[in-house]
Amino acid sequence: MTHLSRVIALVAICATAAFAGELPASTAAAAAEPSHLKDIIGSLLGLILGIVQFAVGLGIAAFAISRGLQVVSKLLGGLDIWAEIAKRNIAVALLAAGAVISYTRVVGSGIDSMTKGLGSLAGGDWTAGVVGLIAGLINLAVAIFVASFAITVTFKVMDKLTKGIDEKAELSGGNIAIGALYCGILIGVSGLVASGVSGISIGLGNFLSALSKAMGI
Repeated sequence: MTHLSRVIALVAICATAAFAGELPASTAAAAAEPSHLKDIIGSLLGLILGIVQFAVGLGIAAFAISRGLQVVSKLLGGLDIWAEIAKRNIAVALLAAGAVISYTRVVGSGIDSMTKGLGSLAGGDWTAGVVGLIAGLINLAVAIFVASFAITVTFKVMDKLTKGIDEKAELSGGNIAIGALYCGILIGVSGLVASGVSGISIGLGNFLSALSKAMGI
């Protein structure tokens, strides 16, 4: 009887130890569930916002193309770019291509900052994600303004450097050299401007992040 009691006691001790070992594991699993749920919600939200951003990006692309050509046409005294292209004017086609690439390249740097904010949301970092999106939207507005400004400044500077050349007349006459030169200059300048816009994005993001921390958000 004593031997049986010892066996029962030993079994009870082993069962208690096993249950105690399983309890933390089950508790940890239960605690991990909300974290997984948060990750799933964040990823789903990031996907939805990514689709929205894609649609917005297409709209901005159409706007950038139209706006870039309008700016160039205005700077050239109202030159009808599409009419010149219809006449197979390669010089004007090169200029138009350079303007569109330049405009979209600068605006694209603004959209890139929004993408970083979406990445933070998808990773579950809500504060960083919201701050990144706000900074991205502001930066996008800055990029749209800067893109037009950069093209305008480029033409003004070139006009000062080429006082003896009537750009509108040369382009209308099909001077491919002028068209190629302006195309290259616009693309080159856009790379520098896009880098500057990216720098503004980083500074703005850091400022908003510090501000949110100071406000206890």
